[in-house]
Amino acid sequence: MRTVRESVLVQATPESVWEVLMDPYYTPKLYPDILNIMVDPPGRAVVGQKRTVGGKAGKRLIELRTVVLDLVPLQKFEVGGRPGGALEEFSEVLELSQVKGGTQVKITFVFKVSEDYFGPEFDLFTLEQMVVRNQEVYIKNLKELSELRKVG
Repeated sequence: MRTVRESVLVQATPESVWEVLMDPYYTPKLYPDILNIMVDPPGRAVVGQKRTVGGKAGKRLIELRTVVLDLVPLQKFEVGGRPGGALEEFSEVLELSQVKGGTQVKITFVFKVSEDYFGPEFDLFTLEQMVVRNQEVYIKNLKELSELRKVG
């Protein structure tokens, strides 16, 4: 199991960051290797919303399955994994706090690549590095998109 922790100061209000987080259709803009997303129920994030994300690992198309676990408006957004996807274990918790100059965003991302999903022909270390890189780009893109929104 791998844990990635990131923190960034977003020069925008918590409302701006929250709007990006609540709209699942931002997901392909946030992660470089995500191609599309389907959500049930459709629309903005709600607790219990199931998300099926299509992405790529090299030239292979992959699927990630998640569910929104917790929402505390303008403070906390938590997503967990569902069985059957490319990640055997998945947890992502984003915590927002208003600070001088904007919003401090802290992310804790815990995951384990599924050996069963990929099979023995894939190098799990390389896949793990790909997931970490996506998470690093995610925080950068969340910052940029939130700063462009300027809600509030």
